[in-house]
Amino acid sequence: MDRGGLADTWFGYPPQKHSVHLSQAFTLLGETREAYADQEAAFALTTSPSVMTRALLALDVAQCLRADRDPQGAADMAAEVWRQLPEGFRTGLVHTRAEMLRGSLTGKPREQLSEILSA
Repeated sequence: MDRGGLADTWFGYPPQKHSVHLSQAFTLLGETREAYADQEAAFALTTSPSVMTRALLALDVAQCLRADRDPQGAADMAAEVWRQLPEGFRTGLVHTRAEMLRGSLTGKPREQLSEILSA
């Protein structure tokens, strides 16, 4: 069977993308146990150095840390992800997710992330 013909079907949907999307879905639902499991699976299945995918997954982890009542850990993780990102990747979906996390934080963690995002 032609693999190219499967690309836009459920049969061609790779497990890595499935785990990346489940990570985001479970993160948004606040189901952190499930989100962490899919984040781990997605990281393991992301064999290429996909900068954007890895950044999005790490920001999902940061959101889960916030949901699990570790706002400082969330801010630290997001700040580290942001620092390591090449400038060209600090836009679009990555920026939106980082801003969404910033908006959900208060106090020192929010200030820390605000400073990093505005630099």
